[in-house]
Amino acid sequence: MAEQHPVRPPRRIAFVDQAQELGGAEQSLLELVPQLDRRRYEPLIVHAADATWADDPALAGITHLPAFPASPVLAAKRDELKPGFLASWNYLLQSRQVVGALRRMVVHEHVDLLHTNALKSHLLGGFAATLARRPLVWHMRDILIEPAATKWLLQSARTVKPYVIAISEAVASQFDPLRNHVRLRVIHNGIPLDKFHPGPPSPELQAELGLTPDDEVVIVVGRLTPWKGHTTLLEAMRLVREQRPRVRLLVLGTTTFWEENYLQKLQDKAHAEGVADIVHWLGFRRDVADMLRLCHVFVLPSINEPFGRAIVEAMASGKPVVGTRSGGVPEVLRDGKCGLLIEPGNAAELAAAITRLLAEKSLAREMGDNGFRRANRYFDIRRVAREVEEVYVEILGR
Repeated sequence: MAEQHPVRPPRRIAFVDQAQELGGAEQSLLELVPQLDRRRYEPLIVHAADATWADDPALAGITHLPAFPASPVLAAKRDELKPGFLASWNYLLQSRQVVGALRRMVVHEHVDLLHTNALKSHLLGGFAATLARRPLVWHMRDILIEPAATKWLLQSARTVKPYVIAISEAVASQFDPLRNHVRLRVIHNGIPLDKFHPGPPSPELQAELGLTPDDEVVIVVGRLTPWKGHTTLLEAMRLVREQRPRVRLLVLGTTTFWEENYLQKLQDKAHAEGVADIVHWLGFRRDVADMLRLCHVFVLPSINEPFGRAIVEAMASGKPVVGTRSGGVPEVLRDGKCGLLIEPGNAAELAAAITRLLAEKSLAREMGDNGFRRANRYFDIRRVAREVEEVYVEILGR
């Protein structure tokens, strides 16, 4: 009789994210986790007690662990970090309780691997994993511009030695000084392609927003924060309007809690540029796929965008895109094929690109078609899940 081998239970993967509000990193996590092979991996979501994003229906049936105790360190901003050990002594003291709570969770829940999803969770979860003697994956989704934060990240990586998944080559380049110290793999973000597809605009949605079939709609989707380039876009819209008087701009996104006044600054800028009457400030929307089917041109004018998942959503919706030659965007958007790339911060060049795609409708359709094919070929969330599982196999074995 053949020998019977016991079936190994699924490996327990703890996904750690300390954010309170939904951002791009959390959205990517919400889309990745349900795609994992549950026969092989059991996901646990580790979050702050007041995290609103963790209630998303996508995580229904998955174990939630509110393991982050309240701590000032979770509310600290990157630019508050100081490069020296003593200068950040208070943050180190505040971190002890959080790290201890995470370590106890890892041991108590028999976690096989920690997969951290944002900068603070990399640092805090990294030390917890080391103390608990568990393997660690950093899913690196940011390009850091703050020197002190970069220094802390690299010093921590030398100590805890994570396996780094970078969402673009631009993100991965931050680890060039550590190529001999950490394992690193670039896995571009993916999206659930069944949610985004070409189609006619909704007449009900047009009516809700006060749009007519003759309007030429430009959309930007992203957090309202300076590096996303909204001020440049508002300057460009003044120039676009001179050539295309029926143009309308839909702005989807909200501010963070520490930048609550930034929306007012942008609205003041729209008034100063004389375009306030054509800009619709729509805030956070769950119907982004429907909104994209309204638009003629999608724009993401950001500076050092780590990846640009909104670009992929627009491409999957068959829309031509204007992006910047910055960060990971050129890895996603093929210039002259799926859209147009411009220099970040250049309002005149941005206006010219938008105007061209509004005027040359056959070119816009061709770029939209090319983008649709590219999104479906390279940026399916199921592909991302399989590549992430390959990292788990490399670390944990089969």
